[in-house]
Amino acid sequence: MSAHFDVFQQTFALSLLSNLASNYIARDRYVPGTHGDPLEAQLAANIQAALPEPAVSAGLGTGWEIVWGPAVWRGANSRVAENAAVVFYNPEVAFEDGTTAASYVVAIAATNFISGYDWIVEDFTVSSTVNWAQYDPAMPFADAAAPNSAMPLISKGTATGVRHLAALTPTDPAHGTSSLADFIGQLNRTASAGARMIFTGHSLAGALAPTFALYLKEHGALSAFERVRVYPTAGASPGNTSFSRRFADAFPRQSAGGKAWQSWNVLIHNQYDIVPHAWTLGTLLQLPTLYGNSDAEGGVKLPEQIYGVVLLALADSAASKTLYAALPGAAFSGAAPGPAPATAAAYLTMAGVQHVKTYIEEILGPDFLAIEHGPTVPGVIEFKDATRRIAEIVEILEKILHPDTGSGLRPAEPLATGQEA
Repeated sequence: MSAHFDVFQQTFALSLLSNLASNYIARDRYVPGTHGDPLEAQLAANIQAALPEPAVSAGLGTGWEIVWGPAVWRGANSRVAENAAVVFYNPEVAFEDGTTAASYVVAIAATNFISGYDWIVEDFTVSSTVNWAQYDPAMPFADAAAPNSAMPLISKGTATGVRHLAALTPTDPAHGTSSLADFIGQLNRTASAGARMIFTGHSLAGALAPTFALYLKEHGALSAFERVRVYPTAGASPGNTSFSRRFADAFPRQSAGGKAWQSWNVLIHNQYDIVPHAWTLGTLLQLPTLYGNSDAEGGVKLPEQIYGVVLLALADSAASKTLYAALPGAAFSGAAPGPAPATAAAYLTMAGVQHVKTYIEEILGPDFLAIEHGPTVPGVIEFKDATRRIAEIVEILEKILHPDTGSGLRPAEPLATGQEA
């Protein structure tokens, strides 16, 4: 069956599949080295259930299979997935220039909305930076000494996320026995002539995927592939101007077709999405009025928690002692937001639509149905309450704003309690 989606749409659809462990809570904390993390099993079950769905199978066509993973990382105190990835393969992918090639897609999961670790550590740890020229995800790393704009720097949060990705190893041997970095290294030695590789991810992974790809390329781990492309969506800035230039030099923009999202090696982003506004000072300053909030008479003031987080984001970005810069981008315009939100929950609900649903509608079409999940595996609870999820995100923001209030949240703990949801 031929694919209904073009190669950009197929890549984005596979990116979505990597996120299918994000709505789940493990009943127990995970002991490293234990066989078979149930969250990994849930992700595998959900992907296998999603692939034959009519909307997915018609879009992707035939030939896609999993060759590594899926795998999940979570801290010892956590009961939710903090990072996840899966590698897909298809022997005949049709590209935008009319060529066909065997291709691998490394799909990396986004921020798990119910993971305090993702929000606090991997997303928001930007006041500290790491010297990219000295960075090795397999080794301990320290904050950059005397950071400056001439030095290529990445945020400590991004450096931490890439470290987890590189070491990510399935807990079920049926999903693979090597780390993600080692598996890609093996492919680099054994892939067929003309094979290609694509790195993709949304949100948090919109920063992690290009950073991980650049590390591998600069260290010779992708040299055997005929083409390597990066397809990040909705990501924040992973590093400063020097890093962004370094990425652009290694992965030049490749555009095809008339849509912004028909581009490789650039950040695909919705102009109404708050996440790509981080961590550049100029775009962070746009957030207070992005959804129509105003201090003018008769206007709807920005909710207090959102205002506080914007101020904190500006302070953290400035504290890095460098200038964060977005990766080269391709912007599209989603539907204009509705009435200005008066509460933090309303703001976050609006932001969530612009950050996820709008991308799906823009890239895959408004008729693309929500991906159905497989049955819940033993040891896992599905988290279904969207209202409660928003409330917990507000609580995360409160913790970020007031870290010493004694709420008891540790960075490695999810806010979700694990109760039936």
